Amino acid sequence: MKYTQPLILSILLLASILLIPGIKAHDGTEFEAYTSTSPTMDGVINDDEWADASTTTFSIPEGEVTLYVMNDRRSLFIAAKVADNTLDEVVNVGLDILTIDFDVRHDGGEFTVGEDTISIGARNRIGDGFVGPGLDILDDSQIDVDGMVGRIGNFNHFEIVHPIDSGDANDIAAAYGQTIGARFIFFDQSGHDNAVISVFPLGVGADDSSQANWADITIATPTDDGSSGSSGGLPITEIGIVVVLLGWAAYFGSVIRKRRS
Repeated sequence: MKYTQPLILSILLLASILLIPGIKAHDGTEFEAYTSTSPTMDGVINDDEWADASTTTFSIPEGEVTLYVMNDRRSLFIAAKVADNTLDEVVNVGLDILTIDFDVRHDGGEFTVGEDTISIGARNRIGDGFVGPGLDILDDSQIDVDGMVGRIGNFNHFEIVHPIDSGDANDIAAAYGQTIGARFIFFDQSGHDNAVISVFPLGVGADDSSQANWADITIATPTDDGSSGSSGGLPITEIGIVVVLLGWAAYFGSVIRKRRS
């Protein structure tokens, strides 16, 4: 019995450590939104189709940009509405591109071997790649990207979709509730002498290897039925916190009673 109290104390300490929230390694921008209706990848950001999305708006040299992020049960949807005076459509001469690099490990470390990257350019030029052994971007043999770019008024519309977990070792493999990092790179007139590269989060460079200041994307848990495992009560983490707090209360209560006796 003399070992019971130290054992209980050890268990409580371990449980408390495990329940400490994960460190946010990125810049503080967070996207998390679930949709039960997949948007059409037609290069037109329809307000109704993207109504469920998590959004942010910022400015780059070309003008205002609004980013949209959401997921359904299988796919991650990303869109960008970019103010621009033209839609550049010629490869190696002038091409407008949106690239998304992922920090799948969400460690805020280096953009390194095995990380996932996807892109969509004008005239439906899609890219699905990963960081290779030489830290260069290699094309993935299995293409798990779809999307389209269009021009509406004075804005270029980028829409792209990528599986949450395609089974491809070179793609993101995320679960509901999991957070991954992301960097959004906007190429204006890529291939031209006057090409401009802009990055969100602002202040992050397109060639920076550090992922410390990237944005966060949390894969939202489905909300359209009860199959997600939620019973409508407290989330598992909060239940765990309550249990651990009760455990600490019981422990200190036993210590006090022991000293009084």
